Amino acid sequence: MVTGLGCVSPIGNDVPTFWDAVLSGATGASAITSFDTSPYRTHVGCEVKVLDELRASRAARLRDKKGPQGRGNGRRSEGLGRATELAILAAVEALEQAGIDPESEGRQLGVSLGTTMGESNFLDQLTAANEAGSDESRWTQVLTRSAWSITAGVASQLGIRGIQASLPAACSAGNYAVGLAFDLIRQGKLEAALAGGAEAFSESAFAGFHRLNAMSPDVCRPFDRDRRGLLLGEGAGVLVLEAEDRALRRGVPILAKVLGYGLSCDAHHITGPHPEGEGAAAAMRHALADAGASADDVGWVCCHGTGTLQNDRIEARAIHHVFGARARNLPVSSIKALTGHMMGAASAVEAIACVHALHHSVLPPTWNQVHLDPECDLDVIPNAPREARTRIVLNNSYAFGGNNACVAFTGGAG
Repeated sequence: MVTGLGCVSPIGNDVPTFWDAVLSGATGASAITSFDTSPYRTHVGCEVKVLDELRASRAARLRDKKGPQGRGNGRRSEGLGRATELAILAAVEALEQAGIDPESEGRQLGVSLGTTMGESNFLDQLTAANEAGSDESRWTQVLTRSAWSITAGVASQLGIRGIQASLPAACSAGNYAVGLAFDLIRQGKLEAALAGGAEAFSESAFAGFHRLNAMSPDVCRPFDRDRRGLLLGEGAGVLVLEAEDRALRRGVPILAKVLGYGLSCDAHHITGPHPEGEGAAAAMRHALADAGASADDVGWVCCHGTGTLQNDRIEARAIHHVFGARARNLPVSSIKALTGHMMGAASAVEAIACVHALHHSVLPPTWNQVHLDPECDLDVIPNAPREARTRIVLNNSYAFGGNNACVAFTGGAG
């Protein structure tokens, strides 16, 4: 059961603002301020804004207000990386909505978070120091700020003592983390978990996508005939998952339910997906099988939809493989036109869009659509939200190495 949501994104630093932007088309794209982009062809990205205010907000919300048992409990927060800060903010919002005080949960509350780069801003700092001829060694700092440090930082700052898991599964990491948390709860190893992903905007990741010629110089247009690539983004998305009997016993609103998830690996190429989308299709089929559902039960697919030429066409093929003749009329869309590609946080934030689509009976559109690519023969819900009730939605995510993940959600109650 999903009982809480938290989000920090380029289009909103809380869930209501994010959802309003998804429906209104407010873009997070702007000139990059994190580093000097003059050596690159692209100068636009989707960064989280007003980070200083976010830091102040986090400090205030974690401050010990309840004595020895208060959240935060005076723990040291200095030295946290940017991705960890974003993850903590999202986690706090999700816990507050769910009405959970983590320090009263013992070991029954866990954390499962995904990322692509970990705390890559420390690597950026090391590179800058080396280029400046600094003698200061920062390798220890870099090595202690890898993928696991985000999960550890969230658990430490919030006083969470249950199972901790870090999923460095690249751009599928958020879905991987939700799937693992779902398994731990249904196996009885946890009663509840924070699940999601976090990613910080970094020059290291930016340079990598730049060298792959994968980035648009201006606008992200998923599934459009004239799309030119992705925009890099950052953020964090966190869901509170709970066992059904626990959520009902607590009497909290159930926002949605995770029905199942599917994983697959193309084993085709280090960066490119299988050209026929076989792995992507397998992940969707596995998710439906785990959910005990059929393709006919699905009313919307939240696509990976990065806006790159290859990814969008292959995802369209995968959808046709799974849904057959129905694929042309099945509503699908990508919110990356607004958020950019948040890598390890992408599918976690998109999971929040899935929950809201079910909860509000509104499907997010694919913004920036001008001419649909004929090779993406899909109903991409162009440029305007659509009211629609649906029983099941799928959340797709794909990653380098051909790692694919899909999560199936259905509506909640109460």
